[in-house]
Amino acid sequence: MNQHRTVRPKTVRQKSISSASLPVLSLSALALALVCSVPMLGCDAGKPVASKSAKDSKTALTKVKLLLNWYPEAEHGGFYAAKVHGIFEKYGLDVEIQPGGKTTVVPQTLTLGRAEFGVVNADDVLIARNQDAPIVALMAPIQNGPRCIMVRADSGIQSFEQLKNITLQIDSGRPYVPFLKSKGLLDDSVKLAPFFGSVAQLVAGPGYAAQGYSFSEPFMARQQGVEVHQLMMSEIGYNPYASLLVSTDSYVKNHSDISKQMVSACVEGWQKYLSDPKATNDVILAANKQGLTKEALEYGVEALKPLCYKGDDMGQIGAMNLERWKQLADTLVELKLIDAKKLDVQAAFVAP
Repeated sequence: MNQHRTVRPKTVRQKSISSASLPVLSLSALALALVCSVPMLGCDAGKPVASKSAKDSKTALTKVKLLLNWYPEAEHGGFYAAKVHGIFEKYGLDVEIQPGGKTTVVPQTLTLGRAEFGVVNADDVLIARNQDAPIVALMAPIQNGPRCIMVRADSGIQSFEQLKNITLQIDSGRPYVPFLKSKGLLDDSVKLAPFFGSVAQLVAGPGYAAQGYSFSEPFMARQQGVEVHQLMMSEIGYNPYASLLVSTDSYVKNHSDISKQMVSACVEGWQKYLSDPKATNDVILAANKQGLTKEALEYGVEALKPLCYKGDDMGQIGAMNLERWKQLADTLVELKLIDAKKLDVQAAFVAP
């Protein structure tokens, strides 16, 4: 259900590096980062608060659009929680969340000014910027990448090195495919086939594997009676931040207060969703028209927690660091997916 969360090389499009060893920005540092890293964001600003008029009248709220990169699912839970629990309003915002889908193109939509904010992954940001779509990442709710390759448990495959003589359903335009090939993990015995968001072929019989997000597609397969083993891309060195809140350079520059408020609201929304998802899940279920189940969402929240924060430390939600971005950029340059001469990693995300 996540093949189109993408920005393809040459066409801006839209489910190891260990983050545990890297420094993580605290929530207060993240707020200061957004204030100080972009021109016209004043460094004397404190916590963003809604104006009195915003509290008194909904007409005073600033209206913005947030475009998702896929159909509403658990990976968007924190954004919906900010809407459901009035957190956006608390920060003076009236946010219209627009579901994505198979044809959604987040970077181009933002660049054209048809939405102020969007959701993409970190590799999408770097590829988009390399193609002159000035997308900038503002916060990263999912710290550890959820991308996986699902194999049937009865296949006996326990590692990427054992991916042999199978048909792999995967979006061949995504950067992790050439990454796997560069590591010698997809040889000629592996036939690549399109992935359309369904686990039906994997469930139907042996000989198939499929891409997925660890908190989504594996559960779908188990619901249909097939146990799967997850091969995590993050464990072999491909680990971009996921479900990033993004905007454009120009919007953040010209609407610094709104951008700062949006970040704070989304961080708080994700904290709420991960601790109390029930009301938000009801709204996501109503918004998703693709057969998403309550059980899948409940499973997704629990599976998301270790990807978003460690232990009880929710202060790291949304944080990003330069070293992590540089590692991803180096990988994309090595794969010849972006041009190093056009690369400015620091400009791709908000940093202190």
